[in-house]
Amino acid sequence: MEIISNLSIILESGSVPEGYDEKVLKKLSKKYQKLEDRRVVHLYPIRSVTFNDTAYCLYACPLKGTEIDEATMQTVKAEADKLEVGNIRYNSVMSIGDLYYIIDSETGQQHIDKELRNAVTDLSDCFTDIILFSKQTSTKKATQLNCHYAMVGIRKQPDGYTIEAIPNSAIGLATGNQKFEFHGDGLDNLTSNDNMFSEEQEAPAVEKYKSAMTVLSVIITIAVLVWYFFLR
Repeated sequence: MEIISNLSIILESGSVPEGYDEKVLKKLSKKYQKLEDRRVVHLYPIRSVTFNDTAYCLYACPLKGTEIDEATMQTVKAEADKLEVGNIRYNSVMSIGDLYYIIDSETGQQHIDKELRNAVTDLSDCFTDIILFSKQTSTKKATQLNCHYAMVGIRKQPDGYTIEAIPNSAIGLATGNQKFEFHGDGLDNLTSNDNMFSEEQEAPAVEKYKSAMTVLSVIITIAVLVWYFFLR
């Protein structure tokens, strides 16, 4: 709660202490001060993926209060793991630009035109007072998706909500502990970060390399044995 309290003070005042990213937080502060019923809350990165040169993260954000209980989060994560990567990618497009979410303040359900609904918004509506949304950036800037706090408030009455993730890098928190699932190409942009891949899954390119080296080793061994027993 101390971090939430400190961030609230910073965003309300626009005064950024040493050790924080002044440029990022001053920009967020201007947005924050225009919101009604504004507050800082815990943000939960629940699934991070890459596809080619783009990184995506699916988040869960409390609409009421400042946090989501552990039991509910486990349920959310279990359901989020069932989503196709394409669902997370598609939903992230809705977060591009200066947009706001039309949300029923009583239920937390998103009001979206039928043609714009997707698996992420449908899953979000299964949980009361929780909003699921995804964001994207280039894989070279993937650490910007490592966010554990967000500012929430009403930008347009009565139900136009702004939810803005606050990067850990802007508030002096660790950024290298986010695990990504790797899909598509674009491995070159990720190899500089040892923590980009999930512990359960290595990049396909790495797996192919290991497989090729194993096959090559077997071929060399057979060749040596043939030479030793039949050709020398």
